[in-house]
Amino acid sequence: MVASAVIAELERAGRTPHWLSESTAIGLAALQSKLDRHADFTVTDLADIADALAVPVASLIPARAEEQETPR
Repeated sequence: MVASAVIAELERAGRTPHWLSESTAIGLAALQSKLDRHADFTVTDLADIADALAVPVASLIPARAEEQETPR
């Protein structure tokens, strides 16, 4: 969910992962791994990304924990 939100905000801003990497000092390989859901974003990552994209941090995280659960 977080990766999807970051990707959506990047697209809305007309920016690329390369730009975001340079703007946040998150290495491009690390950022791509996080966007591909192979690694987790840290709270610091999210704060830096929100700052770079000029959006609230809350726009990058799920509204409720229940939204992350998978149906059984």
